[in-house]
Amino acid sequence: MRRGIIFVAAAILSACTGEVDDLPLAETDEAPAGIIGGTVDEGDPAVAMLRIYPEGEDFGEICTASLIAPKVLLTAAHCLTPDKVDGGTVTAFFGTDSYGEEGFWVNVVETHVDPAYDHTNKQAGHDVAVAILEEPVAIQPLPYNRAPLTEDRVGESGRLIGFGDDHEIWGFGGVKYHVSTTVHTVTPSLVGLGDRDHHTCVGDSGGPALMDVNGVPTIVGVTSFGGVQAPSICTDGWHARVDLSLDFIDQFVNAP
Repeated sequence: MRRGIIFVAAAILSACTGEVDDLPLAETDEAPAGIIGGTVDEGDPAVAMLRIYPEGEDFGEICTASLIAPKVLLTAAHCLTPDKVDGGTVTAFFGTDSYGEEGFWVNVVETHVDPAYDHTNKQAGHDVAVAILEEPVAIQPLPYNRAPLTEDRVGESGRLIGFGDDHEIWGFGGVKYHVSTTVHTVTPSLVGLGDRDHHTCVGDSGGPALMDVNGVPTIVGVTSFGGVQAPSICTDGWHARVDLSLDFIDQFVNAP
């Protein structure tokens, strides 16, 4: 156990929209690491890890987040629900390895959840939240998608980034990984990226699903939930469309 700290990586949920056999087959068979099928990500400085300690707890959760303004992180609503953050402590790590010597931590002073989020119905999307940092970060923020995401984007390439686990749900995240993959589904509320060998896992919740928009890597989805194959194997990942939460997100990005 690293540094003697127990983290429960947040929210691979059993209420998944697809089983492993529903996902497209991979063209290659790569050994998984971190994000399933991924490699260590030494870049993408705007992608951070959130460490969430609920009040009175000596163990915490980790999620992933994206800097979208100097003091604003975009993440998943299920990572920052009131039962987890009210009276608790949330900090953000910027870097590659949260257990290493490089990188830095910033306190989170406010959290806000999209009011349209329904924790009983993840398939409805809106699993979106923002975390407000104590001080601005000198990193170029990532843009987020403003155009309606349509089914004609299926088959296009994308990329997933997160600080989560590999196959084992009760393993330890904390290192940033990424994987290139393709869009396999666009629903009225979600976007699905990946195949059976390349997708997100526990701790990647809140991380960005990126696609090129006008030639610029852009957040099109926030990692929301995925499937589990008994006993504890991540099988897929689904992402809340950000274009459906623009009114919520914009009010914090545009705040003075």
